Amino acid sequence: MPYEKFPMWTHKQGEKSRVVNTQEEFDALGEGWSDANYVPPKVHIDAETFQHYPKWVGSVLVHSAEEEAALAPAEPDPEQSDEREALIKIAEERGVKIDKRWSNDKIRTALEAA
Repeated sequence: MPYEKFPMWTHKQGEKSRVVNTQEEFDALGEGWSDANYVPPKVHIDAETFQHYPKWVGSVLVHSAEEEAALAPAEPDPEQSDEREALIKIAEERGVKIDKRWSNDKIRTALEAA
């Protein structure tokens, strides 16, 4: 959510503080009114001093883009996905209850036990 300056409190020596809702209202008050509490937002992501690494990726602390890329999940082997589909189909045909999040080995063990 972007920072919004208004509404804001404004102050002047010897005057009662008040809330203004727009820049036009603030300008209409005249000279001497303060917007000292206004702090422009800081963008750190593009700042020269921002450090992208080290950072946490999941439960691992990485120190470079290469380390982060190495943590990315590898693309599934097409042979394994074909085997997985076959195992799931066999389980459905036999009426064996499995969880599709299980590994191929666990599904195979459940089929052998049934």
